[in-house]
Amino acid sequence: MEVDIKDSKKIDFSNLVDLINFDTFYGRGGSFLITPLHQSKVFSKEMFSEDQKMFANAALEYAETRLKPVKDEFKTLNKDLTLELFKEIGEMGFLGVDMPEEYGGSDLDKTTAALVVDYLAFSECGSLLVTLGAHSGIGTLPIVWYGTKEQKEKYLPKIASGEWMSSYALTEPNAGSDAMNGETTAYLNDEKTHYILNGQKIYITNGSWANVCITFAKVDGKMTGFILDKECEGWVIGAEEKKMGIKGSSTTTMFYENCKVPVENMLGTIGEGGHIAFNVLYAGRWKLGFSSAAGCMSSMNGAYKFALERKQFSRSITKFDMIKRKFANMVIKAWESDTLNYATTGSIDHSIEKLDKTDHDYYVKVQKIIEDHAIEASICKVLGSDALAYCVDESVQIFGGAGFIEEYSAAGVYRDERINRIFEGTNEINRLLVAGTFLKKAILEEIPIRDVIFKREENMIPDVNQSGHELEIEMSVIEYCRSLTLKTLDNLINIYGQDLKNKQWVLEPLADVVISLSVMHNGFCRYNQLESGGHKEKTLTVLKVSISEHYNKMIKNVKEINCHIMSKMNLEDDNKNNDFCMSNDSSILALNYCVNTIALKKEICDEFYKNGKYYLNV
Repeated sequence: MEVDIKDSKKIDFSNLVDLINFDTFYGRGGSFLITPLHQSKVFSKEMFSEDQKMFANAALEYAETRLKPVKDEFKTLNKDLTLELFKEIGEMGFLGVDMPEEYGGSDLDKTTAALVVDYLAFSECGSLLVTLGAHSGIGTLPIVWYGTKEQKEKYLPKIASGEWMSSYALTEPNAGSDAMNGETTAYLNDEKTHYILNGQKIYITNGSWANVCITFAKVDGKMTGFILDKECEGWVIGAEEKKMGIKGSSTTTMFYENCKVPVENMLGTIGEGGHIAFNVLYAGRWKLGFSSAAGCMSSMNGAYKFALERKQFSRSITKFDMIKRKFANMVIKAWESDTLNYATTGSIDHSIEKLDKTDHDYYVKVQKIIEDHAIEASICKVLGSDALAYCVDESVQIFGGAGFIEEYSAAGVYRDERINRIFEGTNEINRLLVAGTFLKKAILEEIPIRDVIFKREENMIPDVNQSGHELEIEMSVIEYCRSLTLKTLDNLINIYGQDLKNKQWVLEPLADVVISLSVMHNGFCRYNQLESGGHKEKTLTVLKVSISEHYNKMIKNVKEINCHIMSKMNLEDDNKNNDFCMSNDSSILALNYCVNTIALKKEICDEFYKNGKYYLNV
């Protein structure tokens, strides 16, 4: 593409894309969509600092020696034990990892805060993890980010120490995913000393145990945040819900019956509530990804121990190939989730560490960085919770009839898992966020998506120094998938324009295309950064299967989209229509990409059996 300008010189716009320094996009949300492999890097747990290793070891030791022995006591509501452990965890510093030091926290990075969740999750105390997550995430960060100095001084030290438990109340009977449609109201009393809240909040984690609650109400129709505490007259707690799972956690309805909230307890400003409510959910999403990945590992480990003892046809069921396939799939899904989790927090930390903590707008900038990673946060949540659903379901299958009996662990874990695909935004909402944010970043040109689309129109597999690399073909496949992802978005924008955000039939498979690209891209980068040795060799087999399976998933999803929009593409003839629907491209066909995934999964299961547990942690 060339254009004439006044001095008769010509600009080749395709060459301008070559001037983009993709290295500078590390730390930007969505950078995996455009950054070629040879200019990419990711953070992974193999890169832990000494402080991070110390926190990980401490959390794991506490999980295995203190929490795991009492996990069965959380099969029912157990307030006394929960509060006892909650205070212990606070005393160990785990509740305030990324809270400011001046208010009792450690002021560490997002990765360290998340890895505490990761390693505590090996306790297999799902209910307790839910309690801790609601407290230290959505129940605390709004005060850290938006609170006044006085609010922080009053609440954060007690929240960090475990003296007070916090909660977060947003959902209403008629406002779940559509949170901005909430009907709870607030008005300023005549004395101008209190806001009077009236309304109802449902499914509130920590509801009956919390001393503090972050909640939302409309002031003159504008969503606004408030901090409630036990001094707020009219804050009424309903009965405990009888739940399918996480029975050891508190979940209640809250009623605001002319609830008197001091004016100094308004969080942020009038009308800022929506911003507060949604921004804090991003951190909850990636933390849920961390606990889900750990849950995958625990589930497969438990299933393996049981399978060793379960005999059919005079031998352990671990000898049967269908069981081996299940364990191999579990390893792969756990590794993928783990990879995406740390890649996300590492990218966020990379940008946050450049900020000046003395800057008055420090937390405003922190929030913008986190919001910029909306795609990654949602992928962590969706990928992790879907992986855990698979691992837990297959664990029940491996347990057989025992998996259906409450005496065994699989049944409780199966019930506990189900909530993960619902809270922190349903997986459907998060898929809409992935696709919608992808669209927004392209239209607003937050990252040069359009430029890269233009550059790759004629060459779907650019040179990324793959020649001679041990994964030369896989690198080409990933770059093809990057081009295909961008091309699919471009086609959809050309057909629907900004109305694409309302086309859920195509947004859902588009989101899954993005998720698959993210897994392939970050998985390769993690592997490519590893030092040579046994760990890298063991990772290679997992990576190869992961790339193959996500490539196939992506092709399937793109075919579905293309078959739907083909009639609107105005292609020249039936052959081109067929090629478009089948996603046939000469560049990818020429690679003859074919992976013996059965042989690789045999290797993965053999390694899993040799170790007797998930083996890719460091």
